[in-house]
Amino acid sequence: MRTRLKQWRQNVGSQYFITEWRLGIPNSLNGRLLLASVCLLPVFVAVSGTALDRAFVESQESAAEERLRTHIYLLLGAAEVFGSDLWLPDELQEPRFNQPSSGLYAQISDRNHRVQWQSNSAVSEELPAPLDIRLVAGREIFTEVDVAGKPAHSLSFDVSWDSETGEERTYRFQVINDQSALLAERKSYRGQLWRWLSTLTIILIVLQWLIQRWGLNPLGKLATDLKSMEQGKSLKLNDDYPDEIQPVTKNLNRVLEVERAQRDRYRNTLADLAHSLKTPLAVMRGNLESQQEHRIDSDNTDFQIMDDQLQRMDEIIRHQLQRAVAQHAGGLPGKGIPLLKVTERIANALTKVYQHKSVAIHLNIDDTLEFNGDEGDLMELLGNIMENACKYGDGKVNVSASRDELLTILVEDNGPGVPLDRRKTVLTRGARADTATTGQGIGLAVAVDILSSYNGGLTINKSEHLGGAEFKIEVP
Repeated sequence: MRTRLKQWRQNVGSQYFITEWRLGIPNSLNGRLLLASVCLLPVFVAVSGTALDRAFVESQESAAEERLRTHIYLLLGAAEVFGSDLWLPDELQEPRFNQPSSGLYAQISDRNHRVQWQSNSAVSEELPAPLDIRLVAGREIFTEVDVAGKPAHSLSFDVSWDSETGEERTYRFQVINDQSALLAERKSYRGQLWRWLSTLTIILIVLQWLIQRWGLNPLGKLATDLKSMEQGKSLKLNDDYPDEIQPVTKNLNRVLEVERAQRDRYRNTLADLAHSLKTPLAVMRGNLESQQEHRIDSDNTDFQIMDDQLQRMDEIIRHQLQRAVAQHAGGLPGKGIPLLKVTERIANALTKVYQHKSVAIHLNIDDTLEFNGDEGDLMELLGNIMENACKYGDGKVNVSASRDELLTILVEDNGPGVPLDRRKTVLTRGARADTATTGQGIGLAVAVDILSSYNGGLTINKSEHLGGAEFKIEVP
């Protein structure tokens, strides 16, 4: 469960700005949403900008056509037909028609497309020839033409008059307006439009990022709470999560409660089993010793063999029970256990036990360091290793600890050390480096079993400070 909590925290949480790229897709929710925004928002803005630009151009074209139509009506109001001649005044109401090269020009052609009249503004300009299209009274033709290499709008309007002789006269009134000012206005509009849209895109991406951080903040809080549980600072998740996350946290709390209850049942069952097995063994050993006392004249070899086997059975049962407890004790994170406090208790006890060797145990442990697990596991772990150092050392034992990514505990002694070819062997059950010393050789094996339940490890090296063995404990 501890490993699953750690993996879940890593997947959910501390990911806001560090993304793993798989097939070009960020592995974080923030990265995915931000990538989608960076890819889609510019496309949306580009489409919107194109639509706005198109709407502005159409508005300009429509306004230009309407202005030309107004000029056509002014010319129609000023024009008169006398007999077979078309007459317009020398000075028109629109001043630009009277100014040479003003950019606003007018000409009138007959049904044979021959120019009958041009405005004063067209005197020094070569206007395009009248449209070679049959005249139809009331028809308008709006086009683009070139005047001296410059683009211009042209509006033609066909009109029919009845002369004094009763003959119908048809004319085409054409007004041409230079587009230079309109194109300059369009260019200025486009520049401002894309500058504003670009700025707006950046602002929207930043706002999207801020909104994502705010919206995904509960996931970061969930990762932090899971880390607190992993470190033993809390036993369950809080309830102050958004509605979408609460089902996850509630189900996880239920799983933790079930696991915790199951662990307690294991502990109780194993305690009952230990009591049930050890009592018959104690009775058998007492009975054996009693029989041995009453049979002084007999050979004690059989009794010694039975006594050894009973003691071995007792050690094996203790080892297997401890191993089972360790496997379940490491299943869930517990409260942080002060490392220095527990180590001092063990050191005080061992100093009294090995008083005949004048053992001196020196501790170099910061009082802020904690063991995130079960206190009984820590007592059993350090007890076995420190007792081993006191038993095989020559009176000096150093215990130090530090924390980086792992909690590292070093137990050193000034004894003969452990030969290189025996360092792995002594960690297995029943193996000892010194066969002359009593014991079944399971203390280090129990320590290894406890560490394995916490995904930790135990290695043996040569002590650089004391010259004996150095037992290095590493716990995530």
